[in-house]
Amino acid sequence: MKRFVILFCLIACQVSAQVSTTKPWAYWWWMGSAVTKEGIRQNLQEYAKAGFGGMHIIPIYGVKGEESKFLPFLSKEWLDMLDFTLQEAKKNNLGIDLTLGTGWPFGGKNVSVQDAAQAFKIQEQGGKYTLTFAPTNQKVKRAAPGGEGLVVDPFNKAAIERYLQTFKEAFGQKNYPVRAFYNDSYEAYGANWTANFFQRFKELRGYDLARHLDVLAKEKAETEREKLIWGDYNETLSDILHDDFTKTWVNWSKKQGKITRNEAHGSPANILDLYAIADIPETEFFGSKPYDIPLSRIDPDYEEKRFGVPDALVLKLASSVAHVTGKKLVSSETATWLGNHFKVSLSQVKPIIDESFTGGVNHVFYHGLPYSPPNEPFPGWLFYASTNFNQQSHFWEYLPELNHYIARCQEKLQNSKPNNDILMYFPIYDLWQSVGNKAKTHAIDVHAIMRDGMLKSAFGDACKELVNHGYSFDFISDLQLKNAQIAKKQLITQGKQAYKAIVVPPMQYLPVETLVYLDKCKSAGIPVFFVNQLPQSTTGFHEWDTRQKQFEQLLSKFNTSISSNIIESLKSAKIRQESMAESGLSFIRKKNATGAVYFVSNLGNQFQQGNIQLATTAQAVRLYDPLHQKSMWVSVKKVNNNLIEIPLTLFGGESVFIETFNQKPASAKVSSGKKAVETITLKGNWKVDFVKGQPFIPNSFQTDSLQSWVNMTDSTGQYFSGTAHYQLQFSLDKSQIKNGYLDLGDVREMAIVKLNGKDLGKYWSLPFRVPFTADMLSTTNRLEIEVTNLSANRIRYLDKTGVNWKKFYDTNMVDIRYQPFNSAKWQPVPSGLLSPVKLVFEQ
Repeated sequence: MKRFVILFCLIACQVSAQVSTTKPWAYWWWMGSAVTKEGIRQNLQEYAKAGFGGMHIIPIYGVKGEESKFLPFLSKEWLDMLDFTLQEAKKNNLGIDLTLGTGWPFGGKNVSVQDAAQAFKIQEQGGKYTLTFAPTNQKVKRAAPGGEGLVVDPFNKAAIERYLQTFKEAFGQKNYPVRAFYNDSYEAYGANWTANFFQRFKELRGYDLARHLDVLAKEKAETEREKLIWGDYNETLSDILHDDFTKTWVNWSKKQGKITRNEAHGSPANILDLYAIADIPETEFFGSKPYDIPLSRIDPDYEEKRFGVPDALVLKLASSVAHVTGKKLVSSETATWLGNHFKVSLSQVKPIIDESFTGGVNHVFYHGLPYSPPNEPFPGWLFYASTNFNQQSHFWEYLPELNHYIARCQEKLQNSKPNNDILMYFPIYDLWQSVGNKAKTHAIDVHAIMRDGMLKSAFGDACKELVNHGYSFDFISDLQLKNAQIAKKQLITQGKQAYKAIVVPPMQYLPVETLVYLDKCKSAGIPVFFVNQLPQSTTGFHEWDTRQKQFEQLLSKFNTSISSNIIESLKSAKIRQESMAESGLSFIRKKNATGAVYFVSNLGNQFQQGNIQLATTAQAVRLYDPLHQKSMWVSVKKVNNNLIEIPLTLFGGESVFIETFNQKPASAKVSSGKKAVETITLKGNWKVDFVKGQPFIPNSFQTDSLQSWVNMTDSTGQYFSGTAHYQLQFSLDKSQIKNGYLDLGDVREMAIVKLNGKDLGKYWSLPFRVPFTADMLSTTNRLEIEVTNLSANRIRYLDKTGVNWKKFYDTNMVDIRYQPFNSAKWQPVPSGLLSPVKLVFEQ
């Protein structure tokens, strides 16, 4: 019997080990939960074959006409399908995560009016103020059948426990082998109160808020008293979300044997502390972003003023927590609304993946992948928000290339440790000493924080200055700071990470308790820099006078800690600076047993080729290109005891791992760099044939001037989505034949390249450069390029001809501006090879 148990455990461990976190995962929307066993089986097999590591099930609204197939959430039929899905996922070495509910946020039919999200209202009569509260009546967004109902009160621990009990009862004694339970970004709109708020406030803040209702009635905090009380109110909301909501569902999940993923952003709280409770903090890369990469483009319909511009600093809010607290994984909801439906290319996806990696993400979740029946005609079942990564996507055949690239990157990123020197204090209290939004809260979401929120302030300016000058830092909260230990002039955080300096950004309010700890750090020899100014006040209305006196006494010790030039201050403190940032390169620095590990991405066009310095010591340096899976050792020049110099070629859109070694491996043979010595623009008559696609196959054509095939073939070309075969014959002199690369120029969107019959691979990202060796060339040559375009032109045809593919409940289909989706008036999207192809010879 013991041998059987041991064997069972070994098998279970092996199966668990086969589930990959290095491969990308995806949000997997079950529309109406109208899934079938055959559909699940076939889809999971195809997902695994495409290089996915797992799926995250989110039941949502259904498809019109499929009502008979809807499986009510948590019904026996639904649970049986979940069980079947988990079995099939196991067969395919795929992991499965699950939202604890349908749509978002937490809520549903079992949430009573008493347990629903609440909002307060203040009435004044004759100078007397009265507070009442009532349900916001918000319903679960994008709910699936059986999951409709009120949003649960996120500030009511008992309500959360009753909500979770529903799942415990539904699951019964069966242990569904889900990997992680998930909580989506905070969207309990208008919620700002709970039944025992006065009691919780008094416990946490030490005084009776009911005596200060005149302050809560105000739309703006003007006096110091009002600001302090609003600060206490906001801090109490944060504490309740931390203790009564997040801890409750995380601890409950642990009792069920599951880990947790949490999107803390959007919460009216110190999101660093909320991220820290979950096993996997999850951030979000939402929207389009312009890069200076040559030929890079964004969707012109994306409303930057409305949604903000994604930034690695936002991602660092989650990754900093993982670094500070010692969590291995940092996940990200990735490519949400990267572009309009049917218009997103993989060449647009890769830069945001690379920026995510530089922001500390190492566990990518695509947003997303709607379940669609295998035989459903184009465009299949779709989620209202892009980007679609399922089999109906125009880039599905190329998606394994991106998936493998991500897996190779995440393999290194997950198996290396943080290597930052600086802690950047997160100045939440300045935000809290005010009334906030219409709901009188401060929701720290990924849109507002960059548009007009904290990272748009002097705090954000300080962060950007450090990034632009190559200083690596992590954010830290008051609670995380207090949990750290001081040793050998370093701050050792909960995750056993050592930091050498603390930067406090410009702000007005700082808890005296935090100032006490900063004083201890300073006294222990840890540099503490206040950027441009010292704070002026402690926080908390209760006994403020006494605490303010202590605050001012301590503050006088920091007069010499004010930094009018934070970069020079960090240099004087001998904090490592990576000067490559000043050349326009983005990076994250990590470490492993052999030395430093840098992931470097060129998201611009300032740098192409030259020497860069690394703030480390090393006997050898290896470059690894994760896209083409090529490694090379490069020469190392010692600049001083803390600085080395290496050669690097990295064009806009490219990325590389730089790995340093404290001891030079015997196999390390330095390769000399390459330089372009001749460029030839290929001229001649291109023959273009359309080989596969829909809704029509256009006529072939020939041209000596490459441009969009929409303009070159018959009228059906404007609707064609598929693949065209380009062929060109060209000649070379023997003296010209050398190693080099093909520069394909402006490719819309993906290409398979053959040179003289030899397959040179698939190309889908900027820059479209195809390496070749001299032995592949001759004096007479044949170049073949198969180009696949977007599906935007095809969907134009469906909308122009009135095909009823938009058949979904709830919001149905909307465009990137949240207007009803209609592509009938779109202009044809450029497709094919749009610019001359060049041969670039190197030596």
